[in-house]
Amino acid sequence: MDKREKNLLEEMSNPESLNSEKSKSSPEKTRLKEPKLLNPISIVDAKIYDFVEWLQDLSFFKLTVMLSEGALLLAVVSYVITIPARNEQKIQEARNVLREESGHEYSDARIAALKVLNNKSCQGNPGLKAPKAKMPNLTLNPCQSLSFSQGSLKVNKYSMDLSHSNLEEADLSGASLVGINLRGSNLQGANLAKANLKGADLTGAQLQGANLAQANLKKAILQDSNLDNSNLYGANLQAANFSEASLVKIRALWANSRNAIFHRAKLQSANFNRADLRGADFYKANLENATLRFADLSSTTKATGAQLKPTNLRETELKGADLWGAKMWSTFQIKRSKNWQETTKMPNWEQQIEQERLPRLRIALLKPETGQSLSDAYELGMRRAANRRVEIWGISHSSGVENEAKIIKQLIDDGMDGIILTPEDPVDSLPALKKASDAGVAIITVDFCFDFIKAEDLAIACFNTNSFQMGYDSGQYIAQWTQKNLLPNSSSRQSVQIALVDGAVYDRYYPYLQGVSKAINESNVSFEIVDSVSVTSTRDIIKVKKLLKNNPNVQILWGGSNLATETALTCPTNFPTNSRSHYGRNFSCVVPCCRR
Repeated sequence: MDKREKNLLEEMSNPESLNSEKSKSSPEKTRLKEPKLLNPISIVDAKIYDFVEWLQDLSFFKLTVMLSEGALLLAVVSYVITIPARNEQKIQEARNVLREESGHEYSDARIAALKVLNNKSCQGNPGLKAPKAKMPNLTLNPCQSLSFSQGSLKVNKYSMDLSHSNLEEADLSGASLVGINLRGSNLQGANLAKANLKGADLTGAQLQGANLAQANLKKAILQDSNLDNSNLYGANLQAANFSEASLVKIRALWANSRNAIFHRAKLQSANFNRADLRGADFYKANLENATLRFADLSSTTKATGAQLKPTNLRETELKGADLWGAKMWSTFQIKRSKNWQETTKMPNWEQQIEQERLPRLRIALLKPETGQSLSDAYELGMRRAANRRVEIWGISHSSGVENEAKIIKQLIDDGMDGIILTPEDPVDSLPALKKASDAGVAIITVDFCFDFIKAEDLAIACFNTNSFQMGYDSGQYIAQWTQKNLLPNSSSRQSVQIALVDGAVYDRYYPYLQGVSKAINESNVSFEIVDSVSVTSTRDIIKVKKLLKNNPNVQILWGGSNLATETALTCPTNFPTNSRSHYGRNFSCVVPCCRR
């Protein structure tokens, strides 16, 4: 390569020097050749040059950090911008789940979907279809929002909209549905026992046959709703609005209905026994054939004792209503109603109103018609604890479900306030006791507790004993007594004959028999059960006599109930106990299963 070519290459590699030299040699000529359109390009070129120099000075780590922060900022902005769209997507997904699960009784997905809607500012789902759905203890909390009104901050409360839903026979027992909108919904036969429906909107809802026992309906709106044959036992109905609602044959015993509104409501044959109706408004309501035994129709009062407002019975239809023992505010209170003369009242009802004093409470203790019994000790303790306002009636009656039912009916007619008893049978005793409960009689059982499902809301209290263990204890006693008295010097392999006089015809006494059977089978004594009869009344003494005649070598009789023991001991008057002779042979003992 010659010198000329070499210089040319250097100039091409360094155009700035070339331009500089040309500009120095002929500046005027250069200015003439540079068009003005190239000025912006020059500026951009200069900026790019500056940016490249900045990048050269910037470390790779710093660049990475800056890019990461930028990406994070972009992600945050993108997340915030897409929140409404994502919320709407979740809401639609939840509603789709509710539609898909409409035919299933058990569905965790349905419950989860409802909670999603609840958490999304109480988004509703009107027209929900969930008949027979199992959703006990479901919680749908009310929501809040803030707004400015007249220069001040205001908190707005609202709840989910499930109006016009089909929840027929659904299980919502124990659910928390405060303020929920169920307008026009089908809740026929639904289980809402102990549910919290405070402030709920149930306008026009169908609640026929629904179970609302001990539910909280305080300030709920039930206008034009239908609650025929529903159970409102012990429910909180304070300030609830039942205007023009149908409540035919409802069961509202012990309900707290203070200040409730029943304008023009249909309440034929309704049961308000023992209900608190102070301040309730029954204007032009129909209470024909309703029962309000021992209901409180007096006035609400302030802390100072000043009366506020009594139960309003103006233009209320009371034909055939039962007001026995009802507490009233004044005589004209009832006389403002229609057909009040055709109601059932205590003979001295007007005198009681004028005296303004609390009536005496009468409590009956049903005792078996036997000799010394544990019931006598119960009665003694009750009389010692009772004050002047309480009367204790100890009533002896013959054993058996039929006799028990007769005495209970008589106590209902006598206006008894409470009955304490040991039921003859956990199943057969229910009808009579249910009648007493519906009449406003407080039921307390001792030595036995009813199954809650079979006898819901029947007894206000129960005191139970372990029947199986008591039977087992008696069996152990039999084995110990036999070893000591019948087999002191003999082998335990020697057979000992035992006969069982039980009361197992009634479910309540069967655990006693199970317990004693287990104990004697586990003992070291060889027992031979030679016969067994069931006793339901003292007339069954014939069975015991026949047992003794057919089994001349029986040594021990076991009594499976107080009645069975008493019957065995009186069969006949010289029935042998503790080695006394009878029918030409010796007996060892009669062992009761359940004596304390």
